Amino acid sequence: MKIRNLIQAAALLLCAPLCAQAAPGADGFSWPNGARAAVSLAYDDAADSQLDHAIPDLDRHGLRASFYLELSKPSVQKRMAEWRAAARSGHELGNHSLFHQCSRSKPDRSWVQPQRDLDTTTAAQMREQVELANAMLQAIDGGLDRTYTVPCGDRLASGKDYVDGLRSAFVAIKSGEGSGVIEDMATLDPWAVPVLAPVGLSGQELIAIVKRAEAKGTMVNFTFHGIGGDHLATSNEAHRELLAYLAAHRKTVWTDTFMNLMRHVKAQQAGAGPRWVLDWSDEFNGTALDHAKWVEELGGHGFGNKELQYYTARPENLRVGGGNLVIEARRENWEGKQYTSARIKTAGLFERTHGRYEARIRIPRGQGIWPAFWLLGADCARTGWPRCGEIDIMENIGKEPRTVHGTLHGPGYSGDHAFGKPSSIEADYADGFHIYAVEWEPREIRWYRDGVLYHTARPALVNGDWVYEHPFFVILNLAVGGYWPGNPDASTVFPQQMLVDYVRVYRRSGSGSAAGSAGAVTGK
Repeated sequence: MKIRNLIQAAALLLCAPLCAQAAPGADGFSWPNGARAAVSLAYDDAADSQLDHAIPDLDRHGLRASFYLELSKPSVQKRMAEWRAAARSGHELGNHSLFHQCSRSKPDRSWVQPQRDLDTTTAAQMREQVELANAMLQAIDGGLDRTYTVPCGDRLASGKDYVDGLRSAFVAIKSGEGSGVIEDMATLDPWAVPVLAPVGLSGQELIAIVKRAEAKGTMVNFTFHGIGGDHLATSNEAHRELLAYLAAHRKTVWTDTFMNLMRHVKAQQAGAGPRWVLDWSDEFNGTALDHAKWVEELGGHGFGNKELQYYTARPENLRVGGGNLVIEARRENWEGKQYTSARIKTAGLFERTHGRYEARIRIPRGQGIWPAFWLLGADCARTGWPRCGEIDIMENIGKEPRTVHGTLHGPGYSGDHAFGKPSSIEADYADGFHIYAVEWEPREIRWYRDGVLYHTARPALVNGDWVYEHPFFVILNLAVGGYWPGNPDASTVFPQQMLVDYVRVYRRSGSGSAAGSAGAVTGK
């Protein structure tokens, strides 16, 4: 993509303090979860520096981005495993064509090789090349849906627009140079989305652009190339400063893949609204646990798993601060047990049938450590387990630091014979926050980790009765020891903390009570 000129940079910086008075959310457009703006972080050309610098920094902050692969690049073949790992971590692998063909006749295009000159390539040839690239990307990450970034922003092949013929193959297409900030979300063309390709800007200059989008209630599309190296470079320092700002303001600025952002934009433009509507949440922004939402569960009876901890409500084990719920497991003698921890639930306060259940969590680590985010059937006291049903959204056992599990327990498929599947990444889950979710709908439950679908359950797939069409409640806990993880050993360090940034429950549009109904038990 082209680099914006210095005049544009100066204009953006001068405009920022003036534009800050504008009201976000104009024309009825809204972003999810009360966010004021959105940011797409994209990286073109499959540069080595993106694998070496950009992705580790993004993962450190729990941010997801889009990487547009020029599939003929040596870095794609030589570092295929790393690109696959990036996709498993929730990053989008986008289409940037096979050969990055651009128009050689334009100014400063002597670098375009004659065999890759868009001026001598037909529109049909380009469409075939781009569609083949989609098939190659599917072989890399298994995905079907794609977005496309037009190389150099050049839409004309031998004088004809080849991009228009690709609309059915993509969720959205980026094809234009812009100031970075979208002026009007309602009129944005999903097939010609403008982007900003910053080069040499400081972190504060990049942040100023984001703040302008916040003031307008719109969106920023950044397309970086080299990060701390390669070509069209942005320094590591500037890039890290931008990421730190986005991570610190994630509740007001939605940073996600271009695909996820554009799906939301298109739904809003169509008047459909978001697929899921927020129904209940706890953002843990206070200084104490909200007892209108949660009940502490106390005891040390092993909870059916030979667990070793005693669950307490003491601040040493359970507290809210710094924007997180903190559940802390400690090695200490308490009520005849050698370990303490905490477990909370929404039973009797918030129980729902179906919905999207999502939490952003940083799990602890260590042999014998067992964090979980799960749902239990609200009728469990009457019908018993596993007849009541259990939906484990996320479980981790310390001896598997790079694997989490999504699991169903029901009659005929519980315990060691449960219906589950793991989701693995290349780094320890405890190194950062990750988003764990299920989308639970009639006769189907889907598990997601950082937006990646990895497990699906339907009645025909489980070896027993389907017991998931009645209300469930939410549980968060951190166990120590038990049948599955085994007990702590000399390598286990205490205390260990499970940090929860938020828990959010969504309902389908038009399918029940509105958001803000926490405290009511429905669906019974």
